[in-house]
Amino acid sequence: MGKIIIGLTGSMGCGKGEIVKILEKEGFKYITLSMMVREEARNRGVEEEREKLMEVGNSMRSEGGAGVLAGRALEKIGDSGYELWVVDGIRNPAEIDELRNGEGVNIVGVHTEKEMLVERILGRGRESDATERDEILRKIEREWGEGESEDGQQVGKCMKMTDIVVENEGTLEELKEKFVNYYNSIRDKKMEYTRPTKDEYYLSLAKSVSSRGTCTKVEIGAVIIRDDQVVATGYCGAPRGTKSSHEHGFCLRKKLGIPSGHRYEMCRSVHAEQNAIINAARAGTSLMGGDMYIYGKKWGEGADAIDAFPCFICKKMLINCGLNRVICSLADGGSKVFTVEGWIEDWQEKDIIDDEYQYGDGYKDLPGLK
Repeated sequence: MGKIIIGLTGSMGCGKGEIVKILEKEGFKYITLSMMVREEARNRGVEEEREKLMEVGNSMRSEGGAGVLAGRALEKIGDSGYELWVVDGIRNPAEIDELRNGEGVNIVGVHTEKEMLVERILGRGRESDATERDEILRKIEREWGEGESEDGQQVGKCMKMTDIVVENEGTLEELKEKFVNYYNSIRDKKMEYTRPTKDEYYLSLAKSVSSRGTCTKVEIGAVIIRDDQVVATGYCGAPRGTKSSHEHGFCLRKKLGIPSGHRYEMCRSVHAEQNAIINAARAGTSLMGGDMYIYGKKWGEGADAIDAFPCFICKKMLINCGLNRVICSLADGGSKVFTVEGWIEDWQEKDIIDDEYQYGDGYKDLPGLK
């Protein structure tokens, strides 16, 4: 399914703990930013009492940046190698910013009106909770960020940065239903997503490049990748500053009845592979050890894809410019990978130039082969 991190923010008593229980049943591991504060408090020899822990947390933000707690939590998550995590205790906007540096992060806010929060806190009877209404309200307001510094607790601002706010002013079952519906939506979306491979990704770039072509027979695009960087692109089109087949209104080779694969010197266009090599040269970029991706289809809207294999002239240029692999799109939607070293070995073994491998479908019509 891939990594999912759900961060929770909201006031004390709002019901975040109930959401944690739901996620733990789904296999999530639990971490709270207060764990980072408690670890630091123990290191500092500070008593683990709520007010003092809040002071330690504020101190940590002041010294290490407002997102320091979330940064430490992400480190623990990354070191674990586990995919599913729920992070509770988010109280500062910078913590959300820091968490969003992670993969698959979703921030959920849980909201309950203050008076209802007070009643819930008084009713749950935790030893660490205040027992007076005014004291509870004061803590909630402090947590919300009223009058606090930017490094302090700012739950009110955090609530404005969430992906969703779940209202919790009804029953526990209503809260569960609201959250489970949201969780199912992100889980299903995560399961549907399949990250493309690098070859698929770079072929999709070549497809975009092909749309700029000016040939009236085919649309071919080429992308050269070196060290995972795009270093050059090219499409099938007329030389710079000259009229294309589109502008002339016809293809000269087609008009003269020249079969496919023959008499490329009569073509107005420079092949996509050649243009990519030329553009790299114009930029002073070495292609040694790089890969070329080639996408091709027949010209026109909705036209069929083709096996986008380079011609014999382009193959020779691809060998000499020092490329490693050439990845070509296929008519059936797949792709085929050639190695330049493989081409060289094949040609050494065959020691001929009059085969379909080098000249294309029309090679048998060449003079002298009948």
